[in-house]
Amino acid sequence: MLRLGSLTAGLSFSQLLQASAVAGATERSGVLVFLRGGPSHQDTFDLKPQAPAEFRGQFAPIQTRVPGLDICEHLPQLAQIADRWSLVRGITHNLADHGIGTSYLLTGNRPGQTVHYPLFGSVVSHQMQGPADLPRFISIDESLGDAGFLGPEYGPLSTGEKPQYGQPFRMRGISLGDGMTIERYRTRAALTRDLDIFYRGIETLDDQVRSLDRYSQQAFELISSPRCRDALDLRQETDAESQRFGRHEFGQSLLMTARLIEAGVRFVTVILEGWDTHQDNFNSLAGRLLPPFDQGLSAFLQRLQQRGLLQTTSVLVTGEFGRMPK
Repeated sequence: MLRLGSLTAGLSFSQLLQASAVAGATERSGVLVFLRGGPSHQDTFDLKPQAPAEFRGQFAPIQTRVPGLDICEHLPQLAQIADRWSLVRGITHNLADHGIGTSYLLTGNRPGQTVHYPLFGSVVSHQMQGPADLPRFISIDESLGDAGFLGPEYGPLSTGEKPQYGQPFRMRGISLGDGMTIERYRTRAALTRDLDIFYRGIETLDDQVRSLDRYSQQAFELISSPRCRDALDLRQETDAESQRFGRHEFGQSLLMTARLIEAGVRFVTVILEGWDTHQDNFNSLAGRLLPPFDQGLSAFLQRLQQRGLLQTTSVLVTGEFGRMPK
C-alpha cells in the first residue's frame, strides 16, 4: 500500500481533512487509486530477493531515491521519486474474497446484514464543504460502493466511462444529449421541482426520497457548471502533458483526476483493473499492468507537486489484498 503526499497513518480521510482545515489550510482533497484484483506485493513493492527461488519471483529489485528501499525493476519512474511517497507494510486482513475484502478496506468495517456502511469518500463528502457547482465525490468510470446509511446524496458521482486519449469525453448523467440545450433542460427541471413541491406535502415522504431530490438538484447544477465541464475536458491539456501521463486509460484517468482536484473536487476514485493474476502473473505485470501504473502514477504525483497541491492532497494506492508466493 502506498501513501502519497502527506497522508497520516491512523487518521481517516475525513479526520485528516478536518485537521488540516483547523491548521489553516484553505482546501484539502483525497484520491483513491484502487488496483482491483489483488496486486502481488512481493512482485511490486515488497520483493524478497534473499528468499528461495520458488518464493522470490522473477523480477529483480532496483534502488530508489530512498536508501534501503528497493522496489520492482518495472517501476523505474516511481523509484526516482520515492522520496515523495511512503510504503505502508503493516495493513492486513483475513478476508480472502474480492468483494468482501474491497468493502472492508474501503469502509473500515466488515460487511454486515444490519448496517450498510459508507465509503470513506462518502464520509469526506458528508463532512467537508466544497464548491457548490462541483460534486464532492467523483469516481472515474464506475463506483466501488455507495454512501450507505449517509444517503445517496453523499455517494460518488460515477462518470460511466474512462477518458480516451484524444477523444471528447461525455460524462454519464451530466452531459447534454444531442439536441438538448441548457434552457430546455432548465424547463424540464422546473417541472420536476413543481412535482416535488406537491409530493413534499405527503407526510409519508421519507428521508431517502428527500435525498434523491437534493441529488437531482446537484445534477442540474453540474450540467450548467462551466467549471465542471472544463475539468472533464482533457482537450484543454497540451499533447505533451497528455502523453506524459500516457495514452492508456489509466494515465488519462489520472490526468482527469488531477484536473478535478485542481478545480476543487474533494475526493476522486480511480480504478486500474486486472490485478487478479492467477494466470500468467509475471507476463501480465511486466507487459500490461506495471508500465502504465508506473507512468501514470508518477506523472500524477509530479503534477500535484508542480501545481502546489501535493501538501493538500492525500493519495492512497492499494488493492483489496495481496498475494501469497505460491
